[in-house]
Amino acid sequence: MAYSMHNVVIGRRQILRELKKDNIAEIQIATDAETQYITSLIEVAKEHGVTYRLSGTMSEISAEYGIEVPTGAVGVLKA
Repeated sequence: MAYSMHNVVIGRRQILRELKKDNIAEIQIATDAETQYITSLIEVAKEHGVTYRLSGTMSEISAEYGIEVPTGAVGVLKA
């Protein structure tokens, strides 16, 4: 899936902010992120009924979305 930077938010804090506004369609979580980070995002995704997927490393996700630094997760915004 190719999304532009305008279609995603980067990192846990921004994902949580947008979840509160019901703006997240899906969360992609890096497989090499810290276990606690992964677990917390999965929990909040389930609480909000949002699809999540564990795929790619932090570097791969960053490259996919054109982010300059490795990131543990991105939230895809609703259209």
